[in-house]
Amino acid sequence: MREIRQARGMMQAELAGPGMSPAYLSRLESGNRPPTERALTYLCDKLGVPAEVFRQEYPDEAAQRLAVVLSGSVAEDADVVPLLLESLERPAEMDPAVRWQALWVLAEAYRTQGDGEQEEQTLRALIALGAEIGNPRLEVRARVQLARYLQACGRNREALDAAGRAHAVTAERAMPQLDAARALLVLVSLEADAGRLAEAAAHTDEFLALMAELPAGLRVEALWTASTVRVRQKRHAEAVLLLEQAMSELTCTSGDLTLWLRLRLAASWLYLQMAPRNLGGAERRLREAGPAVELLGSAKYQREFLALCSYLAFYRGGGAHPGS
Repeated sequence: MREIRQARGMMQAELAGPGMSPAYLSRLESGNRPPTERALTYLCDKLGVPAEVFRQEYPDEAAQRLAVVLSGSVAEDADVVPLLLESLERPAEMDPAVRWQALWVLAEAYRTQGDGEQEEQTLRALIALGAEIGNPRLEVRARVQLARYLQACGRNREALDAAGRAHAVTAERAMPQLDAARALLVLVSLEADAGRLAEAAAHTDEFLALMAELPAGLRVEALWTASTVRVRQKRHAEAVLLLEQAMSELTCTSGDLTLWLRLRLAASWLYLQMAPRNLGGAERRLREAGPAVELLGSAKYQREFLALCSYLAFYRGGGAHPGS
């Protein structure tokens, strides 16, 4: 654990979190205390490694190459793909769990480079390897990522199949809530896009029941997704409450300014769609969003912001939107 943490340039305090104090981490790293299953799950999620990595007694050459990759930046290091491919040349000599991790980082590298064909091929290899290892968590994580990739490509039917299978595995194997929530999130999004609102609503209720156990970032995503489903159901009052809760979870100091802005633009649009329209709520959120739009300098968000301001001004004038 210490080697992986240090390879990522992390201090113990950065790895700490709810129920995981620096003192407890120190005892784990020194071998004075074995980790609980919950602690192991937490560490795997924070460090981005499968649990099997911690069971390796001696890092082999491939593991050392992987450590080099993980200590750098996939987005900036041009040598990542060749280094990983070299490590994967002799699968028989490589621990399956380390091979899985190498493939996972390779898929990320392909995604960063925009090589969709290789990313998809690698994700499918990850699914097969996860099943071969017999670790359902690895299989589910690869299926969820494949579903996200296919959704981004507009291949929603295939994406729905991948997400549905991931969700089924989490239910069959009584997996940790974090994996169940990730599978549910992408499944709900795809079901809503496909017009399967009854199923999307049922699965929304399912992941909202997991909210208390999720990290803040995933809670925000879950609340926003749930809000979107409620909008599709024309349950705008509930959608607003969910979106407001998402915004309360993510402050402007949380580090993700883009997400902070997108939530406020989404809330502004939602307030303008309500019956009756909540013009005060839309104006308040747009006022908050303005400085972030300027700071980010994104033409996309500037256009969206100006469009929402125009709608607000139009409705303030007492007219009705032509499409309403």
